[in-house]
Amino acid sequence: MRLSELGERKAIELISKLLSRGKAAVWIGDDCAALAFDQDYLLISTDMISQKTHMPFEMTPFQIGWFSVAINLSDLAAKGGKPIGLVLSLGLPKKTSDSFLKELMKGADTCATRFGTSIIGGDTKEAQAVLVCGTAVGIVKKNEFMPRQGAKPGDIVAVTGTVGRAGAGYCALKHNVQDPASVKGLMEPMPRLKEGRALAEEKIVSSCMDISDGLSSSLYQLQDLNRVGFDIEQEQLPVSAALRRLQKQLNIDVYKYALHFGGDYELLVTIPPTTFERAVKAVKKTGNTLTAIGSVTKEKKIMLIAKNVKKILANRGYEHFKKHVF
Repeated sequence: MRLSELGERKAIELISKLLSRGKAAVWIGDDCAALAFDQDYLLISTDMISQKTHMPFEMTPFQIGWFSVAINLSDLAAKGGKPIGLVLSLGLPKKTSDSFLKELMKGADTCATRFGTSIIGGDTKEAQAVLVCGTAVGIVKKNEFMPRQGAKPGDIVAVTGTVGRAGAGYCALKHNVQDPASVKGLMEPMPRLKEGRALAEEKIVSSCMDISDGLSSSLYQLQDLNRVGFDIEQEQLPVSAALRRLQKQLNIDVYKYALHFGGDYELLVTIPPTTFERAVKAVKKTGNTLTAIGSVTKEKKIMLIAKNVKKILANRGYEHFKKHVF
């Protein structure tokens, strides 16, 4: 069977069955691997971007560097982790200019220092096209770690920030709309490290992951791990203001982008209803918001409720090797 038929997640499942787990406390299938380290977990995550799949023509070298660091830090954020360093491996064509390399590394360094960490090493090799692979290392107390597995029926489903910000940037580029702020939201995502730490310290999150692959895709991934379902209220989705603006200009379906596009790097969490307000207050202190968008259900179905009509939510988020909606 070809990877185009399997898709990224089935390929990862196949790989995990072939590997011995070793001493990993949290293994393949979560945002990060975790190794027991006294009272803490040492978190390790790696993410790669390539010129063909992740770098629009309009993306600057600075933004390539920023993006490669931000997406790795997002994985640490989803576990409540504090970053302690990153390594970057660069694959670059030999015709690459030194100015391109300088700007790429400035972007990587700016993102790392913005979130309290640094680039501590890496590797550089010749390649046919630009390829950047980052590995982030972090730490979190064992009793503050937020796993993907743990959601229970009755829990509230919530997201930090807004959804559709990256989709707005993509839409602006696609339709040649001059909207620099929206495009920046796509090219320079903000890992939710402060929000992740705030939620972790409360010790009330039953499951958590980032929504880089899209909200619908993330819900289906949580469903598979937790053997639960979700009722999602469409009108409660905190759709980004940028996407709303483009809706008026282009008459687009904002919910298509908010649910399926991805690239937002917000946190998707489930929290028992008795402690949800504590979580809202904790995130508010970081300057962000936490919005309830639905609930966890016993029935293993993901339902979207819009204008009192309930239907199955399609799984249409981003997945490598497969055809995409956008």
